[in-house]
Amino acid sequence: MTIGGIYTSLEDFDSTQVDSIVTSIANEYEENGTAIDKIEVSSDVEEEDLLWLIAINSVAHQQDLDAMSAEDVRSFCTAHLVLTPSLDFLTGEGDAVNTTLKIQIEKPDPDQLMDQLGFDEEAKTWAGAMFEVLRDSDALKKYTSYFEEFRPSYEGDTSYEGGGSNLEHGSGHGSAIDTSRFVSPGTKNNLDLAAYAVQAWENNWGYVWGTYGNVLTESLFAYKLKQYPDGVGKYKDFIRANWLGRRTADCVGLIKGYGWLDASSGAIRYGTNGMPDYGANQMYQSAAVKGPMSTMPEIPGLAVWKSGHIGIYIGNGYVIEAMGTKYGVVKTKVDGRGWQGWCKLPSITYIEG
Repeated sequence: MTIGGIYTSLEDFDSTQVDSIVTSIANEYEENGTAIDKIEVSSDVEEEDLLWLIAINSVAHQQDLDAMSAEDVRSFCTAHLVLTPSLDFLTGEGDAVNTTLKIQIEKPDPDQLMDQLGFDEEAKTWAGAMFEVLRDSDALKKYTSYFEEFRPSYEGDTSYEGGGSNLEHGSGHGSAIDTSRFVSPGTKNNLDLAAYAVQAWENNWGYVWGTYGNVLTESLFAYKLKQYPDGVGKYKDFIRANWLGRRTADCVGLIKGYGWLDASSGAIRYGTNGMPDYGANQMYQSAAVKGPMSTMPEIPGLAVWKSGHIGIYIGNGYVIEAMGTKYGVVKTKVDGRGWQGWCKLPSITYIEG
């Protein structure tokens, strides 16, 4: 349960925050030349541990609901997870070596965490009381219905009905990210975000929930199937036929991939360069500069948003968006897609004029 409804259960937490980190770890091994054949994730975290994290976060913010945003809760919980990756090498038929990436998520220690945060005895007492209230009231289940509308569609923007001229696919199939087309590779700016999005479109990147520009390997695909048996599993055959072995992203993952891109190496490193790990709605809500579509200025690299979905405006009336599993990354006209607002993205410097 969070203030903004990002997750309301341990299962939802595992399927969002833990998933992003696991995807990043697997991607780093692959980029460093270690092919991963299988991903196994085990967790000692239980529902009561999640309640402790929420309670401690509440006290850390002195229960100030204006300061304690949904993003704060999520970032706090993610930052205090302890993940231990390891590799197992097993020899199979014909002396082939199968590599399994094993990731253990360790159980958090509330007392140790409160000590790290400098809690005095009074603060620890308040955190314990908050934990008991959350536990005894069965808060995670009690308030689930309030947050149903915030649950994401793991298959993308399902409002698009197809057909017509308002959708274009690129003509290439490359996986390279060409930073020579950037105006300032060493910074994170709107013009390079737009250029990055255009490359994703030109090379027909696919759509898989929870990815952000990674190459979809067999092991990563198998992991996503296990994490999202409905949203990803529903399109298992389609994804295998169309997106396996290619770069993929979900809608906000297209933005985060640019934010986390190391332009010097071409690697996408989770959580880097100040780009937050937000969902589409949180990305829009956190923006300091935003407005309704009727007020959108002509600035490439702005984000366009509607509930549960986000895209990148590239100028001249067009948007690049990771639309959904059946479409991948496409170019669409800004008009007629039901966008509700625009914003300047956090951690992006906007070059105008």
